[in-house]
Order: sequence, then structure tokens, then C-alpha cells
Amino acid sequence: MLARSIKFAAALLALLVLVGEVMLAPNISASTYIVYVPLDDPIYQELETLNGLGFLDDYLEEVKPISRIEAARLTLEAQRNLASSEYLASPEADDPLAKTLIDRLRLELADEINWVDTETEDNLPNMIHPLERAEAAYIYSSGGVKFWNSGGKNADVVINASEETPLLPNNDGIPTGAGSNEIFRWSGWGGLGGFLTGYGEIEASGPFTRSLAGNSRVLPLGAEAVMDLGNHALSIGQEEMWWGTGHFAALSQSNNAPPFVALRLQNVHPSLLPSFLRYLGQFRYQVFFGQLDGDRYNSHPWIDGQIFSFKPLPNFEFGFTHTIDFGGRYNDNYSFSGFLGRATGFNTGNPQSGNTNSRGGIYLKFYFPRLRNLQVYQEILGEDNLTNEVYGVGRFLPFLATSYQGGFYLPRLTKDGRTDLRFEYAILEPNYSIHAQSLYWTYDDGLMGDALGPNASQVDLAMGRWMGGQKNLLKLTLDLFYTEQAPGYGNNVQYPTSIYGPSLTKERAGGFALDFNALPLTPVLREALAAAHARVATEYVHAPNYTRGVDSWRALVMFSGSLSMNQFKWTLPGLTSIMSHR
Repeated sequence: MLARSIKFAAALLALLVLVGEVMLAPNISASTYIVYVPLDDPIYQELETLNGLGFLDDYLEEVKPISRIEAARLTLEAQRNLASSEYLASPEADDPLAKTLIDRLRLELADEINWVDTETEDNLPNMIHPLERAEAAYIYSSGGVKFWNSGGKNADVVINASEETPLLPNNDGIPTGAGSNEIFRWSGWGGLGGFLTGYGEIEASGPFTRSLAGNSRVLPLGAEAVMDLGNHALSIGQEEMWWGTGHFAALSQSNNAPPFVALRLQNVHPSLLPSFLRYLGQFRYQVFFGQLDGDRYNSHPWIDGQIFSFKPLPNFEFGFTHTIDFGGRYNDNYSFSGFLGRATGFNTGNPQSGNTNSRGGIYLKFYFPRLRNLQVYQEILGEDNLTNEVYGVGRFLPFLATSYQGGFYLPRLTKDGRTDLRFEYAILEPNYSIHAQSLYWTYDDGLMGDALGPNASQVDLAMGRWMGGQKNLLKLTLDLFYTEQAPGYGNNVQYPTSIYGPSLTKERAGGFALDFNALPLTPVLREALAAAHARVATEYVHAPNYTRGVDSWRALVMFSGSLSMNQFKWTLPGLTSIMSHR
């Protein structure tokens, strides 16, 4: 397994170098260092608020992560909009919250904003940032863990997944156990030649007094090499992903499971397409090609996907997602043309030569500035193709099983923008994330999309309040949620009694989560920034894991502190001058 993964990584690295050599010469003069912002970084919360308040024109937040240089561009855009005559003519012009958030972002992105301000982002020296961010967290977890196991043998297994930490989804699949746990994370990056960036993150986690069976206490959480080619970034390695409009969960791709190794291409900043396609507005995309784990019968299947996001009007966004899972051991009886057909989705194959599992999604997002900047969004995700249902073209339509997610976000529940309100729902089809030939949507036992799993629904109602001022800004958010999960999957197939017990019934649960976020500011070691996050959550569960006659409680307490030392860096002589003369 390890040897195969190494070969795969080496092959992708060779391809990266080859493509880079072909494309580097004409683009090197417009390149910079690309460092992606982790999905749990406060930068996203700050940008989301500025976007909700109406100070960002082209933040397409349906494609994440974004790079630090893009976050810097958005910060300067918000600053210009706040100061412009157009915004000064509006009642929200003198917005203390927006001013404070912009000041915070300028502090967090000081280097990148300086590069943009001085127009030196295309001519940077070699540098190393040994400590981009260090984080330490304490987690107390109580209650049972949800799991999904269809049973069966070999290719008959259609889903096998579990939670890592109850009431803490979308945490990169970091493993914890019942009781007290510690988590330590350390990340850094380096830049070479003004266009090549390498960064990585390592984590150590687990219970205080024991190790979890089958899990290493210390693991690399992310490692990636990125080559910037003008406004396009080509990378290989582990990278978090979050696709779509969902806030509490992502239908298509999320960071609920650990990031997997893949080759990726995406644009760094939104841009206009050529010719008449420019009328589609600002455009962002991401495409990837990777390989999943070996903990399944058809081990190491291939996976590739694409997301395209557009903003044709100031108050309207839309986009498309597509992913396909194919191949793997005993599921690869196809030629090279068959491989290409599956990878592109134009020929999805059959169970005899090699089955596939496809997903396709559409999302819409509307802004209503006159209704206190109300946002309304809706996403639809179809899974598996309509090959037998629609003659001829059904194999191109991955909408056999359709799941839904949508809601609204009111950034100005109060006129000052300090209080917001969000409602979101999800209805997940019984076939969501499952498939035969081990082509189910998991990685290292974690669901790669919505952590709720198949045949389930959830509603969330959350209210947040920004408190404090320039030197002590923090946000308190209360989320009330209710979920239902039926004891079956696919075409009304029940989970096996040998695993779950007899007489299964629907699981119902309700609870709350209270989050406290203190944004980075306080100087600790001169130019270091400290931030904090606390979460308290509890949930009452009727029939946990569909067990009739059982009721239980689950609880979580988390305290996390992080230290950012982006100003601590070494600038190195070397290849910069050589590369600039190519």
C-alpha cells in the first residue's frame, strides 16, 4: 500500500515538473508564492462577514481554500469599497465593525498586503517561514460515535465510515477518543524562485492516557508543493477542500475526512473568461486528480473532480460541481482509452470492465441588499448516473439519487451588522455517499462530503454576535440543530442486524453548539498574533445508531489556542535572480 502511494506521488510529481517546464517561461514574470489558508483559520470568518456587510465585490466563497495573496487582495478591495464615494453615500458607510475587521486582516496578512501595495508580489526573494501557525487544543468528548457499515464481503460493501469526534465534524478527520484529548498542530512554508511554494502541517493528537487502536499519534496533516503560473496554480499534495454554498456542511467535498494526495489546478484570483463567455462574470475554478485509500476491497480507486463558480451579476452567483470515483484493484479491467473515458466522465463504464460512481451538483446564491444584505442559497447534488433510466445520454447525467441543501444568511439582523442569523437545511438521499465496488465517498473511514451520512436530514438555526472593539473583537455563535437518520440505505436496504442489533428504528437527535472565537490580535512575542476558539456542544439522541429503546447524551468541550508568527522568516539569496533572467 505504501509503495503504491509513493509511486503515485512520484508520478504526479514528475508530471508537475514536466508541465511546469513547458509553462514556466512565459508566466514566470507574473508569478508569486501561493500559500493556502487552512479552513479553520479566522480569515474566512472575517471575509464572510465583510462579504455579508456588502464590502466585497467578487469573493466566490464556494471554492475553498483560497490563498493568502487572494485574501490580501480581498482585504484591500474591502478597504477601497468602504472608503469609496459609493459606499459613503449609504447608511452603512461608517461601519466600525468593517473597519475593525479590515484592520485585523491587514495585521494577519501584513506580508502579502505589503507585496500588493508595493507591487513586488511578482519579484519575491527565496524565503522560509518555519512557523506559519502553531495550535494547541484540549477536547473532552463524551457519548457514542456514529458509524455506517453495510456489512457484506469484498465488493458487496457499499459503505464503511465513522465519526472521529462527536459534535466536531469538518476537522480533517483528526482522531480522538472518549474523555480528555490533546491536539497539537504546526505548519510552515517556504518559497523558491518567486514561483514555487512548499508548505506542510503536522499534527499530534489522541487521548491523554492511551493511544487509539489503528491510529498513529503523530501524522502529517497536509503537505503540498505549489507552482504559480500567472493566475493559475498547479500543485501536488494534500489540500483541504470545501465546495458549494453550505456553511455547516458541504454536500460535495468537505474537510470532514483527512485531505488526500492529488494533482490540482486552479486560478488564484477570480477572472473573466474570453470572448462572449465574459458575460458569465467573475470566474473561479478548481480541478483535481487523485487517489483514495486502500482500506476497501477495490483498493486505491482514482478520483477526479471539477468545480466552476460564476458571478454574472452583482447579486447572483451560480456554479457546477462534478466528481467521479473509478478504478481500484479488481475494478480496472479497461484500456487506456477506458481510463480516459472514466476520468473525463464521457464513458462511465460498466461493472464488468470497471464500474464508476459519479456526482454532479448545481448551486445558486442570491443577494438582496435592500433586505439588510440577505443571502439565499440552494444546492442540489445528484449521485450515480441515469444510465438505465434515460436512454442514450443517461450515462452523462449523475442525478439518479438527489440530495438537497439550502438556507439563508442575514448578515445584518441588527442594522450595525454585529448580529447575524443563519438557517440551513440538508436532505440526504438514501444513496448519498454509497456505492458497490467499494466506490463509496469516504477517505480513511471519514465521509468526504456531509458528515451526516446517507438517508438523513438536518436543520440548523444559528445566531451570532460580534462583541468588543478594536483591541478585543470576538464572536459568540449559538447553533440549534435537529437531525433524523433512517436505519437503511440504497433502495430500502436495512443495516445488518449482526452489526447493529435487531429491530432497528429511526434515530432522532437535537442539541446546541456554542462557539466563542477571539480573533488574532494580542502581541505575544512582539510580532506574533494569538487567537482562541472555545466550543461547548451537547446533543440528546433517541435510538443512537438506530438502536430501539435506547436514549443517550453526547457532549463536547473544546478549548483551542493558536499562535501565528508569519513575520518570523528567513530570506535567502539564490535562485531568484537566476530565474528572473530566464
